[in-house]
Amino acid sequence: MTRIFYSILRAVFICGLLGLLTIATPVLAEQKEPNDLFEMSLEELMSLEITSSARRLQPVTRATSAVFVITAEDIRQAGPVRIEDLLRLVPGMDVFWKDGVTSAIGCRGFIQWSNKGMQVLLDGRPLYDPYLGGELFFLNPIPLEDIERIEVIRGSAGVTWGVNAMNGVVNIITKKAADTQGGLGYGAFGNREFQQGYLRYGGTNGPLAWRGTVATLHDEGFGLDHGNAPAGNSWNGPISDYYEPFEATGRGDLKLSEDTTLSFSGGHKYSPISGHNTLTNRSVQYMNLLWEKAVSDSSSWKIRWSESYIRRTGTNHYNDIDVRSREEMLELQHNFVHDRHSIVWGADYTRDVYKSRTLSTAINTVPEDFINDQASAFIEDEITLADNLWFTIGYRGHYNELTHFDWAGRTALVWEFTPKHFLRGAISRAFRRPTMWEEFRYAPDIWSLSGNDSLRNERMVSYEIGYRGQWAKNLSVNIEGYINKHKDIIAKKYDDLAAWTGYRWQNVYDVTTYGLETDVEWKPFDWWFVRAFHVYLHQTGRNQLTDYHSGETESYLPPKHRMGLTNRFSLDRATTLNVQLYWTDTSTEYDAYNDSGETYIQGKPFWKLDVRLARRFWNDSAEIAIGAMNLLDHYHYEGGYDWTTNEYVEAPRLFYFQFFYKF
Repeated sequence: MTRIFYSILRAVFICGLLGLLTIATPVLAEQKEPNDLFEMSLEELMSLEITSSARRLQPVTRATSAVFVITAEDIRQAGPVRIEDLLRLVPGMDVFWKDGVTSAIGCRGFIQWSNKGMQVLLDGRPLYDPYLGGELFFLNPIPLEDIERIEVIRGSAGVTWGVNAMNGVVNIITKKAADTQGGLGYGAFGNREFQQGYLRYGGTNGPLAWRGTVATLHDEGFGLDHGNAPAGNSWNGPISDYYEPFEATGRGDLKLSEDTTLSFSGGHKYSPISGHNTLTNRSVQYMNLLWEKAVSDSSSWKIRWSESYIRRTGTNHYNDIDVRSREEMLELQHNFVHDRHSIVWGADYTRDVYKSRTLSTAINTVPEDFINDQASAFIEDEITLADNLWFTIGYRGHYNELTHFDWAGRTALVWEFTPKHFLRGAISRAFRRPTMWEEFRYAPDIWSLSGNDSLRNERMVSYEIGYRGQWAKNLSVNIEGYINKHKDIIAKKYDDLAAWTGYRWQNVYDVTTYGLETDVEWKPFDWWFVRAFHVYLHQTGRNQLTDYHSGETESYLPPKHRMGLTNRFSLDRATTLNVQLYWTDTSTEYDAYNDSGETYIQGKPFWKLDVRLARRFWNDSAEIAIGAMNLLDHYHYEGGYDWTTNEYVEAPRLFYFQFFYKF
């Protein structure tokens, strides 16, 4: 029956593809008027202003960091993906699905399920989980249609974005409420019982613009495609990794005066998931209040208050638990220009709270409650040395109750050596503090992993050099090289010298990573856009990072080579075709050695081809699309391994239908 369903779905997909191509009657060579989605030239893209590199508006060409911008059009053309999949577009970012719910994400060499070495922001508000660390994208309410762009910094950003922004920053910037007026309905359906729904409505009331959004998703995950475990396996049966979240978000922007605005946003997401050794119910709520005042064209103030609350209940390895973590943050920032100096400075106070309650006889953490008060301050100065030469220097000091004082620093030089061609170089220092899970986890036996409240911060010194240039009106090139030196990387290690004998977190490794990232954007015609990238990476001590006996970092070994190619066609003014090809070579999952020291879990190289064909109707108020993901293979191996079935987790193919309607 399943095969018959797949055959019918493929037939519908092919017929729909041919039908939409037939509708697009004007041939490419005869097209007179380009699709407005493609009207932005490469010159405009090169001068796009971003905020993530310096915490103020500046052209992307002037950024002192390696920056990549995922636009709203990139998001729309990607199809019904989750936000993690979008990061595959970014050179230097790695994404591997562990199962149908969670993914391992990393930048420049460190790929982890919780992405502990990067800072993820929502409109500048940190999403970092103080309990487990990092950001679990499946947990936070971020509807894709509400996103204006995603700015990704690869490499150190500790001065501008603080503790944990060691390997990079993902800044998710949502649309202003004034840009989301009226209604929007969205739905997507596909094989594997995939269903996605979304409804948004926005309005105005005098100086107030507002919107509200609700969304839901049903995905049976990868488990449907797995067989039973081998005979004798106590975890018999296919994996269960369904994902069925519900989310609601809202935003209001109030114009208090000509130069002062007050923005409020909040959200809730409930994410029941299923799988062995996982928590079954997770929810998050957040609130964010931002006051902004422009004193003059060269001076502005920001004050932010935000709070997030995460609750996890269910089964965690050995016991049933109820874990609650909360983060409260008050932040001040001032930007101003004085003579040749463009200065941004600020300070913040953050309180991280967690409470862990066991629902069985086992203990989850010791202590069960903890509060970590933190404070930091930073200043960064961009000095205009000449009309084509800018020097930046910055410093941040940070204090917290777990690891006490640490600091981040950065110095950088940007030179426009000829018009529209920029060279940059930077030296940076950044750090990551241990998470509360790494500090306080309780291990019930010597084979389990214990916390360690004597951990030091992980630290990194990075050296970067980059080039951004526009070779022609329709061709731009970006090349980034780097050397990252990590110290005191936290890994699990067997310790028989302490009061506790067994595995526990310790500062184990020093690792050097270097690489080269190249991406090209080309627009040979108004109706054709091409983006291509290649990444090379080398890392010392690769096997040590995943060695179960001498120290495991919960990391995937990064692929040495990765390539991506996007072709986007405007077939006529209303019809677009997006084709994305992705390839990565071998990577290795973290539990990579058996008791004899032999490698027995090897990651697999894979190709991934995604295709989406869309057409707009009714004066652009509606759009329908059909598409496929993982079109080259029915399944492909990524980074996960299922101990339930003793086989690789295989990311399956998806055929889908999408529609949008504005009202």
